[in-house]
Amino acid sequence: TDSGCQQCREKTFSGPGASSCTSCPEGMVPATGSTSKDDCYYAPCLAGTFMTNTGCQQCGDNTFSGPGASSCTNCPDDKASPAGSTSGDDCYYVPCSAGRFMTDSGCQQCREKTFSGPGASSCTSCPDDKTSPVGSISIDNCYYVPCSAGSFMTDDGCQQCRENTFSGPGASSCTSCPDGMVSAAGSISIDNCDKDDNKEETKYSFKTFSPRNKPHLGLLLVSNPEEEEW
Repeated sequence: TDSGCQQCREKTFSGPGASSCTSCPEGMVPATGSTSKDDCYYAPCLAGTFMTNTGCQQCGDNTFSGPGASSCTNCPDDKASPAGSTSGDDCYYVPCSAGRFMTDSGCQQCREKTFSGPGASSCTSCPDDKTSPVGSISIDNCYYVPCSAGSFMTDDGCQQCRENTFSGPGASSCTSCPDGMVSAAGSISIDNCDKDDNKEETKYSFKTFSPRNKPHLGLLLVSNPEEEEW
């Protein structure tokens, strides 16, 4: 300079006989009084960035770094973070997808007989008498369990078969016992149908008829004529 030699400032260097100092490449610094480009070095990266061959780069989504890092650290499973995050505290759980719910340890799948929509903190139970597979995403996945023998399916669920009827498992209706046979409510097969002992069997009936201008005539009807002796 006009007043003599001056030491180069930070981030610059000069060789012998120089009339000015040269700046280090962007992102690099030298010690005070550096004499060549070889004295320039990358400064330690700030938190949220990491060192590369071309200098500090920002950490991407779902990662973080502290100061002076040479790489970024991934957030734990099921957690995310914005680009440039500086610590694991910046990682947060991603809202759960439908069929799952949030717990202290992350998203968990809904169990049988329950369901959930996206972002749920708990699962909702299916209505009474209905079930659903693991990971169900709506009440539409809930369905009635097939009815047991002795009952049948209705819009409101399983109902017990009435007296004098029966059904097998998974029935949508009950079957009547044969004529003259009865069964208890909830019967499960035709084997439960028994003869109605309280029903009296009619053997005879008597009918009359009268042709025009003739006396009344009688007709005896026999229900089982082969069983009668005359």
